[in-house]
Amino acid sequence: MPPKPKTLKPIRPNAGVGKAYERDLIALIDEMERAIRSQLRTRYRKVEGRITQDASPAAELQSLMDKLTERWRSRFDELAESLAPRFVDKATASIDRTYKRELDRAAGFTIQFRPTEGVTDAMKACVNENVLLIKSIGEHHLSEVNQMVMRAVAHGGDLGELTDGLQQRFGITRRRAANIARDQNAKVTSAINKQRQIETGLFESEWVHSAGGKHPRESHVEAGRKRLRFDVREGALIDGERIWPGQLPNCRCSSRVILRGFNDK
Repeated sequence: MPPKPKTLKPIRPNAGVGKAYERDLIALIDEMERAIRSQLRTRYRKVEGRITQDASPAAELQSLMDKLTERWRSRFDELAESLAPRFVDKATASIDRTYKRELDRAAGFTIQFRPTEGVTDAMKACVNENVLLIKSIGEHHLSEVNQMVMRAVAHGGDLGELTDGLQQRFGITRRRAANIARDQNAKVTSAINKQRQIETGLFESEWVHSAGGKHPRESHVEAGRKRLRFDVREGALIDGERIWPGQLPNCRCSSRVILRGFNDK
């Protein structure tokens, strides 16, 4: 039997980087929640007695929502432009440190990574995706809140019902933000790690399934059990398509780099 080739330990998303991303998102969401709830409650109390009598309360509340939407859309746009590149930079730095450490441990390689075209392009793509996602958090939430307010006016709902609905909506938005942070941490790790492997000429990997998710994909479980090997330039053939660990939504899988020519004794 031929000797088993050496492998590097799987490079997983840096939990600290992901948590910092999540904290920044949640902080702005909470600030938005306090401001919107306070201003809506104040205005709603003033017009609540007239809601079923004339159209002016709807116009007043819509005017307020237009102002709130403009303000908080701008705040999320600002956060997106600063947070997305900072997050991708930190994730990339963590990946590079881990990869260099593993190469030195397993094979005695000493390497200095540079901002190559492939990695730079991957980072730009990751930044652009995260900018859009961060902006969408505020945009989607504000749209939902606006619809809730107008429905409350149309059906003569009281302030208590609207407040309960707003609280539920903010909970949904917070959970979405947490999921985006976790999912994007995995995607950035996958994209940058793939480029670093290609640049170091270490193309062969084996799939490592993560048991962290509540609803694992059976095909990913099977790929991990069989230690499915694949060329990182092409991706692993799973469910009829070429994919990489961490690429699909909520995928927490990773991979081991196989070091050909550095066999265990």
